[in-house]
Amino acid sequence: MPDKRDIHTHKKNIETDIQKNGGRGFIVSVLHDISKATVRMKDVSILLREVLDILYHRMSLTRGTVTLRNGDLLTICASHGLSDEERKRGVYRIGEGVTGDVALRGVSRIVPDISQSPDFLNRTMSRSMSTKTAFLCVPIFNRDNVIGTLSIDRVNPTEYGLSRDIKLLETIANIISDAVTVLFLEREETEKLNSENRELRRKIDHQLRPENAIGNTASMIKTYELIAKAGDSQAHILIRGEVGTGKDFAMRAIANCKQWHDKPLEILDCSTMRDSLIDAELFGSESPHKTGLLEKANGGIVYLDSIGLIGKPLQIKLLKYLESGEYVRLGGNDILKSKARIIASTSGDLETRMRDGIIRQDFYYQISTFTITIPPLRKRRRDIPALAKFFLQKHARLREKKVTSISAGAMNMLCAYHWPSNVRELENCIERAVIISATQAITESDLPPSLQTPQSTNTSKLKTEENIDFNKMVSDFEREIIVEVLASNGGNASSAARQLSVSRRILNYKIAQLGIAPKSFKAKK
Repeated sequence: MPDKRDIHTHKKNIETDIQKNGGRGFIVSVLHDISKATVRMKDVSILLREVLDILYHRMSLTRGTVTLRNGDLLTICASHGLSDEERKRGVYRIGEGVTGDVALRGVSRIVPDISQSPDFLNRTMSRSMSTKTAFLCVPIFNRDNVIGTLSIDRVNPTEYGLSRDIKLLETIANIISDAVTVLFLEREETEKLNSENRELRRKIDHQLRPENAIGNTASMIKTYELIAKAGDSQAHILIRGEVGTGKDFAMRAIANCKQWHDKPLEILDCSTMRDSLIDAELFGSESPHKTGLLEKANGGIVYLDSIGLIGKPLQIKLLKYLESGEYVRLGGNDILKSKARIIASTSGDLETRMRDGIIRQDFYYQISTFTITIPPLRKRRRDIPALAKFFLQKHARLREKKVTSISAGAMNMLCAYHWPSNVRELENCIERAVIISATQAITESDLPPSLQTPQSTNTSKLKTEENIDFNKMVSDFEREIIVEVLASNGGNASSAARQLSVSRRILNYKIAQLGIAPKSFKAKK
């Protein structure tokens, strides 16, 4: 443990430095250090500890914590100035104490003196209530939901210092929100898996889960069970699901089952052909003579993709085969028989097409006797990280690139996107990112533009639906930064340019454009 006199000297030096710089340059410098750490660090837990270390070294805090929401509880996931035992004691219910109140209402709070606050619990038992200590706590948001809090202690602070620090903490909470969201989602997933999937996990063994199948959500477990049953049966199968959900994968999983893996498999895409061609391909034709897929795959499987698009005459002919195993070649009269099993798939709304008279009722009920429905990716979001990592490894190996991870921000974007083309779109997205990535980690900029827009990811920072003056917002932000840096450097534009890492010419241009007077920041003699 450091000597108390050293800590006191450290705090005094920090306060002197803050007062000397007027606080403006200090704030910019702290945010700059934290932003660099956020970009550099890939491990979220290490990042949060480094953020708290920065606040300790750059501010006079005595303790700092980041809590994470877990159901109705808040637990400490990162801290500075707390022992392991003290950190374990820091558990709060939502609405309990100052920390719980901040999480409940989503509003920052300043407690100027914790010894005078009836709702400050000192749950960690790490503070001496005899010394005047302020406690500052701000919420951490994921979209509009509070997922945790960031808090610090300050000893004998000034009123101005508290006002400045609470705004600084709110900004830092916004910067680290993506990282905290990763921890929150990981913990939420772990808790759900522990509580909901204990029984389901026992069912996942090598006989139930198809090879290379990824996904542990309850809906996917049910899908695996149906695939396993389909593999053990002779029944005709209908596989349903939106475009890109993996209907072909389910068909091949059935075809690879022990009973079928060494038997013929013929595939016909009904979406690309006229009914007359489908008829000739499936049933064969007399003139010219053509052997149909039912004959080729006798005893095996015929896969009919996009079955919902065939016309009524062909539906009648296929219906007869499904009922009796008998069929007639196109242009022929002889009744033939086959033991080929039909596996059909569709991404369309068969019920609506049946009500509209496009699909016959008897054909619909016959083809859908044994149905396997593949859930869309947006309804099994917990599978997205595992799928993304699988596709990353696959395409990094195929492209011979050393891309080994996905950044926290990029993973957040993947999990937030609605994936209209499902797993197929996710794989294409990861393949593209692997190709263009210049580092060992896929970052936000490597993802397609559709994932980077606030509308597609539900991460818009603009809460109003009114028209926004973009140029004015940018100008106001630039003005705030330049004014703070000029003030902290006594109006010296050269020093301000160096601190902002821009040329003097660019800074002077911005100063003139924004109508800023550097002389007004020079100290009066």
